[in-house]
Amino acid sequence: MNKKGFTLVELLGVIVILGIIAVITVPLVQRTILENTEEAYNDQITSFERAAKNYVASDVYSMTNCQTRICTVSLNELQEKGFLPSGDIVNPLTDENFDMENVVDITYDGSNFSYNYDTSQDE
Repeated sequence: MNKKGFTLVELLGVIVILGIIAVITVPLVQRTILENTEEAYNDQITSFERAAKNYVASDVYSMTNCQTRICTVSLNELQEKGFLPSGDIVNPLTDENFDMENVVDITYDGSNFSYNYDTSQDE
Protein backbone atom coordinates (compact mmCIF):
# COMPACT_ATOMS: atom_id res chain seq x y z
CA MET A 1 0.00 0.00 0.00
CA ASN A 2 1.38 3.40 -1.04
CA LYS A 3 0.65 6.11 1.53
CA LYS A 4 1.00 9.70 0.42
CA GLY A 5 1.41 12.54 2.89
CA PHE A 6 3.58 13.69 5.74
CA THR A 7 4.03 12.11 9.13
CA LEU A 8 3.33 14.00 12.31
CA VAL A 9 7.06 14.17 13.07
CA GLU A 10 7.78 15.78 9.69
CA LEU A 11 5.03 18.36 10.19
CA LEU A 12 6.29 19.19 13.70
CA GLY A 13 9.82 19.54 12.32
CA VAL A 14 8.64 22.07 9.74
CA ILE A 15 6.70 24.01 12.39
CA VAL A 16 9.78 24.13 14.66
CA ILE A 17 11.97 25.38 11.80
CA LEU A 18 9.41 28.07 10.90
CA GLY A 19 9.25 29.09 14.57
CA ILE A 20 13.04 29.47 14.73
CA ILE A 21 13.04 31.57 11.57
CA ALA A 22 10.29 33.79 13.03
CA VAL A 23 12.18 34.22 16.32
CA ILE A 24 15.23 35.42 14.37
CA THR A 25 13.55 37.64 11.78
CA VAL A 26 10.79 39.42 13.73
CA PRO A 27 13.17 41.39 16.00
CA LEU A 28 15.34 42.31 13.00
CA VAL A 29 12.34 43.61 11.09
CA GLN A 30 11.08 45.54 14.13
CA ARG A 31 14.50 47.11 14.67
CA THR A 32 14.73 48.09 11.00
CA ILE A 33 11.28 49.70 11.12
CA LEU A 34 12.21 51.65 14.27
CA GLU A 35 15.50 52.83 12.79
CA ASN A 36 13.78 53.98 9.60
CA THR A 37 11.09 55.79 11.59
CA GLU A 38 13.71 57.62 13.64
CA GLU A 39 15.63 58.48 10.48
CA ALA A 40 12.44 59.87 8.88
CA TYR A 41 11.83 61.97 12.01
CA ASN A 42 15.38 63.34 11.93
CA ASP A 43 15.01 64.12 8.22
CA GLN A 44 11.77 65.99 9.00
CA ILE A 45 13.53 68.07 11.68
CA THR A 46 16.34 68.81 9.23
CA SER A 47 13.78 70.00 6.69
CA PHE A 48 12.28 72.37 9.30
CA GLU A 49 15.73 73.82 10.00
CA ARG A 50 16.48 74.07 6.27
CA ALA A 51 13.15 75.87 5.72
CA ALA A 52 14.11 78.35 8.47
CA LYS A 53 17.48 78.84 6.78
CA ASN A 54 15.76 79.60 3.47
CA TYR A 55 13.37 81.93 5.30
CA VAL A 56 16.31 83.89 6.74
CA ALA A 57 18.09 83.92 3.39
CA SER A 58 15.01 85.47 1.78
CA ASP A 59 15.10 88.43 4.20
CA VAL A 60 18.49 88.32 5.93
CA TYR A 61 18.55 92.02 6.81
CA SER A 62 15.48 91.83 9.01
CA MET A 63 16.96 88.83 10.84
CA THR A 64 20.22 90.47 11.93
CA ASN A 65 18.45 91.75 15.06
CA CYS A 66 18.77 88.20 16.43
CA GLN A 67 22.32 89.02 17.52
CA THR A 68 21.41 89.64 21.16
CA ARG A 69 18.67 87.04 21.52
CA ILE A 70 17.16 84.00 19.93
CA CYS A 71 14.57 84.72 17.29
CA THR A 72 11.97 82.13 16.41
CA VAL A 73 9.88 81.26 13.41
CA SER A 74 6.88 78.96 13.70
CA LEU A 75 6.23 76.04 11.40
CA ASN A 76 2.94 77.71 10.55
CA GLU A 77 4.73 80.86 9.39
CA LEU A 78 7.20 78.81 7.34
CA GLN A 79 4.26 77.04 5.74
CA GLU A 80 2.37 80.28 5.02
CA LYS A 81 5.46 81.81 3.38
CA GLY A 82 5.90 78.72 1.18
CA PHE A 83 9.04 77.30 2.81
CA LEU A 84 7.20 74.15 3.96
CA PRO A 85 4.60 72.20 1.98
CA SER A 86 0.97 73.09 2.61
CA GLY A 87 -1.31 70.74 4.50
CA ASP A 88 -0.69 68.61 7.53
CA ILE A 89 2.85 67.51 8.33
CA VAL A 90 2.89 64.13 10.04
CA ASN A 91 5.35 63.22 12.78
CA PRO A 92 6.76 59.80 11.78
CA LEU A 93 7.31 58.81 15.42
CA THR A 94 3.74 59.36 16.60
CA ASP A 95 1.75 59.32 13.33
CA GLU A 96 0.13 62.55 14.55
CA ASN A 97 0.40 65.95 12.95
CA PHE A 98 3.16 68.29 14.08
CA ASP A 99 1.87 71.23 16.08
CA MET A 100 2.30 74.06 13.60
CA GLU A 101 2.89 76.48 16.48
CA ASN A 102 6.22 74.75 17.22
CA VAL A 103 9.18 76.95 16.41
CA VAL A 104 12.66 76.84 14.99
CA ASP A 105 15.14 78.91 17.04
CA ILE A 106 17.35 81.22 15.00
CA THR A 107 20.47 82.78 16.51
CA TYR A 108 22.88 85.19 14.90
CA ASP A 109 26.39 85.65 16.34
CA GLY A 110 27.33 88.59 14.16
CA SER A 111 28.64 86.52 11.28
CA ASN A 112 26.69 83.26 11.19
CA PHE A 113 23.15 82.12 11.72
CA SER A 114 22.35 78.87 13.48
CA TYR A 115 19.06 77.00 13.48
CA ASN A 116 17.65 74.59 16.03
CA TYR A 117 14.31 72.83 16.26
CA ASP A 118 13.80 71.73 19.86
CA THR A 119 12.48 68.18 19.66
CA SER A 120 11.00 68.42 23.17
CA GLN A 121 8.19 70.42 21.55
CA ASP A 122 6.93 67.15 20.07
CA GLU A 123 6.45 65.37 23.38
